[in-house]
Amino acid sequence: MPEAGPAEVWKNEAAGMRWVKITDRQGKDGSRNVQAGKVFTITAFDRQINQDSFATPEQDLFRNGTFVLVKAAEDTIMDEIESPDSLTESEVQGIVYDILAKKVTGEQAVRKINSPIALNRILTALVVEEDAPNSAVQAVKAKHAKMEGGTQVATERVAVAPAPQPETVETPRDGIPKVETPAFVKTEPEKVG
Repeated sequence: MPEAGPAEVWKNEAAGMRWVKITDRQGKDGSRNVQAGKVFTITAFDRQINQDSFATPEQDLFRNGTFVLVKAAEDTIMDEIESPDSLTESEVQGIVYDILAKKVTGEQAVRKINSPIALNRILTALVVEEDAPNSAVQAVKAKHAKMEGGTQVATERVAVAPAPQPETVETPRDGIPKVETPAFVKTEPEKVG
């Protein structure tokens, strides 16, 4: 059984809850819920177990921008978690400042980023800046929509035919409307016995 080492600190940048596998002190496997926007700790060993369970690198929550490293532990191997999609807060701000300083365009800044979560973080940071060029905001929006896949609205709704108007009932001044009522069916109960 591995010893629990110093913990890494991560933040869930996704809009929803995520789960991570953990090993308790007795060596039993379990899981932990991580709420959206919350910070959590995990040992490097447990992170590696989680990373090994993902089918593809794009699904790796520790590399695809879903979880962002806040503080590394002593035994953290940075090569295991670094990727263009795994951006820290300071890296996001660096990208925004590079765009504002016109060192890079919006397209160049997000060329290697494929995570919708990372793109949304950059887009949010750009929108907050008053001096952000509209071309950069639109470039990041376009890349975000492309990476989101089918979750974006593809077309606008267009009314094909007007909605039918409800039928109006004329109420006489007496307060009782004149409505044709169907004849009631009268049944006789069956005799039992």
